[in-house]
Amino acid sequence: MRGAIRVILAGAALALSSTAANAALTVITCDPTISGGCTAANPAAPAPATISWSDADVGSSPFTGFLTFNNTLAGNYFVSLTTANPAVLFTALTITPITGSGSITYGGAPTAAITLLPGSLGIGSYTLSFSGTTSGGGGEAGTLSFFTAVPEPGTWALMLLGFGGIGMAMRRRRRPALAQLA
Repeated sequence: MRGAIRVILAGAALALSSTAANAALTVITCDPTISGGCTAANPAAPAPATISWSDADVGSSPFTGFLTFNNTLAGNYFVSLTTANPAVLFTALTITPITGSGSITYGGAPTAAITLLPGSLGIGSYTLSFSGTTSGGGGEAGTLSFFTAVPEPGTWALMLLGFGGIGMAMRRRRRPALAQLA
């Protein structure tokens, strides 16, 4: 029993000392026409790493924008592109690897918001591009967020180790104590 308790304590210590992996997103190039620029935020896990951009005035119709970014961790991405101005409508959003194949694309009716849930991207560099129309300018903003959809193998191993330890502790049978006569 002492051995099982030691194993459980060691697994708990490992779980507390380990941290979940988080993507490191970096902006390589930001379209110079995006007035608010592009910023990358890489907080400690489990918070998602994000790239955000904003443009106070998209200019004339049709408009386009792009940014290139580097990703250091394969996983799922949530992409959101929005506007609060009813004069601005988006018509396309595409994330394309700089080398390789496979892209994530929205192409549909003009809309004030595009959300892609989720798109899987590997390690590497990508170009995110968008386009739309406007009837007199207006602003837009977007966010690319990385999140882990499935626990990592190390997390599964620690969870199974914990369940095994609990099962061993529950299975242990106590020996009945003999009554002592004085």
